[in-house]
Amino acid sequence: MSNAKGNRVPGQLPAGREEVEVVEKSSDTSWAMFQALQGQQQRGFEKTRPTGLAVGANHPAASEDITLDDVLVVVRQNNRVCPLPAIWQRLYAYLPNTGPHLPKVPATHAEWSQVPSLQKRAILREHIQWAATQGVLRQVYEALRKLPENKWHHIGE
Repeated sequence: MSNAKGNRVPGQLPAGREEVEVVEKSSDTSWAMFQALQGQQQRGFEKTRPTGLAVGANHPAASEDITLDDVLVVVRQNNRVCPLPAIWQRLYAYLPNTGPHLPKVPATHAEWSQVPSLQKRAILREHIQWAATQGVLRQVYEALRKLPENKWHHIGE
């Protein structure tokens, strides 16, 4: 329905539209659906598979030109999400000119457990992008590349 100026009146449907009433008849069914969705999230994603392609001599690790993509490849190997909190804190502290514009590392155990893996990965990506803008991408790349696998948080952990 519209008023004299042709604007829609809140709470009223336009002419020719019927109102649909939604009634929950079984909270058990809703709860079961919620649990099923939550279970899918907890199961995570399929494991990353190695490619089998040989790395050539001109690979960025051997040259001076490191790109954001090169760093992200290292970060995502073996279903990695981000470095473990203490290591990630040191990486963040190394970044120049950090401030409120750059999200911080989830520091406390409560924060860490509340932030989903994909959000942690997104925060790490922002940190890596910031490193690129500040001219320290190569140093960040080298530090992340040298981290042993047990110093990484992985999807599903």
